[in-house]
Amino acid sequence: MITLLKICAVGLIAVVLITIVRQYRPELATAISLAAGVLLLFVVIASLSEGFGYIAGLYEKLTYGREYLPVILKVLGIAYITEFAAALCKDAGETSIAAKIELAGKVAIFFAAIPVFTALLTLLYSLF
Repeated sequence: MITLLKICAVGLIAVVLITIVRQYRPELATAISLAAGVLLLFVVIASLSEGFGYIAGLYEKLTYGREYLPVILKVLGIAYITEFAAALCKDAGETSIAAKIELAGKVAIFFAAIPVFTALLTLLYSLF
């Protein structure tokens, strides 16, 4: 909870700073926005270690479906990284590049999820 409050505080401070700087030096406002985004990303990544420890403990207890958890984590990682990169591009005013990044993320998620689709189809085929 404290980490979330820190992230929100840094984000709000960055927004206020960007709003003030944008009036006088618009090019510097974009740099501040990108720097704040990268700083927030590092704070979030640092806070993930606790969550990954919990997930690792759950994974050790699984007896069925162990092969699906890595796929799920990979898909989540692709989605978060893609969304973050697209948001940075949008902040920089490059919506076209952001759209291409989002499309690439969707394609990567599709390919990462193919083993799950294959297992589902195999299960459905075995029922009939």
